[in-house]
Amino acid sequence: MKTLQERVAYIHGLAEGMDLNQNDPITKLLLHILDLVDEVVEEIDDLSDRTEDNEDFLEALDADLADVEDAVFEDDDECSCHCEDPEEFDIQCPHCDAFLTVNEDELAEAAENELVIHCPDCGEIIFSEEEDQEVVEVEDEVIE
Repeated sequence: MKTLQERVAYIHGLAEGMDLNQNDPITKLLLHILDLVDEVVEEIDDLSDRTEDNEDFLEALDADLADVEDAVFEDDDECSCHCEDPEEFDIQCPHCDAFLTVNEDELAEAAENELVIHCPDCGEIIFSEEEDQEVVEVEDEVIE
């Protein structure tokens, strides 16, 4: 299908080829309507171009906003809906047999940052990264 502008140009060509009487009121009306349609088509083309420009701008703005969100909210892995709460479990103190409830995030943080978990009752060390390394070293010696 031809564009609107091509179709209006075709109708203009038909009107000119008909050798219409310029003094006839109906001919004047027809020519003015054709001129008006031509202007409307130009406005539509202009609006279409501006709409495409705005869409391109919005896509670029959306990409920039995504970059800003990534920079501001660095931790994309955690959501605020608590849909996957960390699993909790009890650890029994080997010194006083008291139980301490910890979640897997606390335990992972303790392991990563070489923190020590103390018993809340007796104060003795329940978990430390150094103890785990010593156990691994002892097991390695026994194996060899």
